[in-house]
Amino acid sequence: MAYSLCGKSVANTGELACDKSRGVLKKLFIFNGSIAAADYADEATFTQKLIANSKLSKNDSNKLFTLNEAQDLADASEANKEGSLNLGFKTVLLEGKPGYTMKIFAGGDLLKRLRSFNNQTVRILELDANGIVWGTKSGTSFRGFLAKIFVTGNKIATGQNVEEGVVTVSVSILSTSEYFDNNYWSETVGNIDDIRALNDVSLVYKSNASNVFKIGLQIIGSDLMGGYNIWDDYGSAISALTFTAFTGADFASSLAVTSVAADTALEALTVTFDSTAYNALSSGDKIKLVGPTPAVLDAADVLDTEIIPVILTKS
Repeated sequence: MAYSLCGKSVANTGELACDKSRGVLKKLFIFNGSIAAADYADEATFTQKLIANSKLSKNDSNKLFTLNEAQDLADASEANKEGSLNLGFKTVLLEGKPGYTMKIFAGGDLLKRLRSFNNQTVRILELDANGIVWGTKSGTSFRGFLAKIFVTGNKIATGQNVEEGVVTVSVSILSTSEYFDNNYWSETVGNIDDIRALNDVSLVYKSNASNVFKIGLQIIGSDLMGGYNIWDDYGSAISALTFTAFTGADFASSLAVTSVAADTALEALTVTFDSTAYNALSSGDKIKLVGPTPAVLDAADVLDTEIIPVILTKS
């Protein structure tokens, strides 16, 4: 019998029935956070956690960003680096890092937002066409694969191919050990499209009379005529929710908001600050007005929305 260290360095080669393999990519999620073991105790809990994380503010470290569904895929993995001896022996010296390009449909405004991730080191989760989410683990926490992405598109269309509205996302995986040797998966249940992408809706100053301010609601984009006014969609619903305000150094001091009402004629919120506290401020002092969180908005049927604060100035 030959001496062997294989028992300490290799695994057995049996295979479980219905073992999972990566299917065709359906959606890519940018996810720099982690999911604790309690939140992937079963498929339903895991799916609901992904949905909840997609509705977090972009300032939250556990925010999940979802990209539109893949329409085209191409392998862009680096080739293995090989070495040989002159009598014919050949071996792999260095494994090439995996990568791929995918094409999605996206307009010019979305492209600008996606390009904010260009050349940044992020973590990604992959949802395949079989409803399986692929990632890695750190301790008992589920995480995304370490990667860099680069987004291009919105060139003038030539009319020779499907080009209008097509955006290319290049994905470069940074760790072969994570991607191949330490990948983990979970099935999803229910409607995976409940994992949503949010729109940035900016609070926009219109006018004020003393402590009463008129505030618009707009999605700021590339339209030369101005941002998209969401008032008809959600203005009344948003006016029924709670807003907060802050002043002072680093906006650390609270300023009471006594009421928020709908001004349907102006298509704006009427935000009233506590008069005593407002009058105590000096001219030129800054006020940060903050809207309800995406989760609160979603619960009020204001869907796919994150409200961006506005900085106001006491005149």
